[in-house]
Amino acid sequence: MTELDQLLYSPRPWAKQRAEMALGIMNARQRGEISQDEARELLEDLVRTDRLDAEADCVETRTMLVNCVYLMAQVV
Repeated sequence: MTELDQLLYSPRPWAKQRAEMALGIMNARQRGEISQDEARELLEDLVRTDRLDAEADCVETRTMLVNCVYLMAQVV
């Protein structure tokens, strides 16, 4: 199971929701609905917010999410 899969099936709602959003952004980029720059900005916004810091109750899961999202931002 990949890290993204682990996040998608996470029991932590904040991690699952952001993983689903990241996947949605990647899918929109692949369909040409958003530009590469828009996709990168949206992905980075998922992990840059103060809200994530407030919601993240597990450092390990938060780190996994941040790493996953930044990797996705590099390949859009």
